[in-house]
Amino acid sequence: TAAPAATEAPAPTAAPAARPTSAVPAGDLLSFAIFEAADHTKIEYAVTTPAGFDPAKEYPVLLAMPPGGQDHDVTDQLMRSLWSEEARKRGWVVISPVAPGQLYFDGAERYIPELLDATASTYRPAGGRYFLAGISNGGLSAFRIILNTPARFRALLVLPGFPYTDADKQKLPELKDIPVAMFVGENDSGWREAAQETQRALAALGGRATLELAPGEGHIIRSLTGARLFDLLEGFRAGS
Repeated sequence: TAAPAATEAPAPTAAPAARPTSAVPAGDLLSFAIFEAADHTKIEYAVTTPAGFDPAKEYPVLLAMPPGGQDHDVTDQLMRSLWSEEARKRGWVVISPVAPGQLYFDGAERYIPELLDATASTYRPAGGRYFLAGISNGGLSAFRIILNTPARFRALLVLPGFPYTDADKQKLPELKDIPVAMFVGENDSGWREAAQETQRALAALGGRATLELAPGEGHIIRSLTGARLFDLLEGFRAGS
């Protein structure tokens, strides 16, 4: 999770071993499934649904991009520690994809539209649009994904994250009408500077971008809780 150079992607991690598509035992916070893309690449993803989930109904759906190597274990850990419990309480669906051997800002982002298309009949996003969040490498991934397909998303939340390449930065006008909330540790210097540059660029475009520095924090922002983040997401949902 160390801050990457602004123009050089870290080496992709190896693909996780294939895992069963069956759900975890009833009553657990989440399940894992596998989606097969058109080129036969298999994408494992975690899902949390509210109690009493009905696939015929629409729900607010969060696409949560995991940090680090974006492997199965990291995805599982972050879902359980940050997203799943609060999502279930508040009636949200959360989908979090595992990297298929490439990170989601290093080539694997091309599979996200297919994944969303394939799951939309079961996990119906309210109003046809998703909320998007990412942590560290997941924040870089989230910016790449929303800049490629802005019409799919209602809001972006990163902790931390920024547009990773010059090509990404050139697309920032696409976010002018999409609320963006960024968090970064006060002591996370490389990422802090990139986040500050991004917030200034979006503000200059007339966008709705906020940046909060977490006092005394480094790259891992331990003070942020699922409750705090879902309060923010609910505000986006309400249009505030």
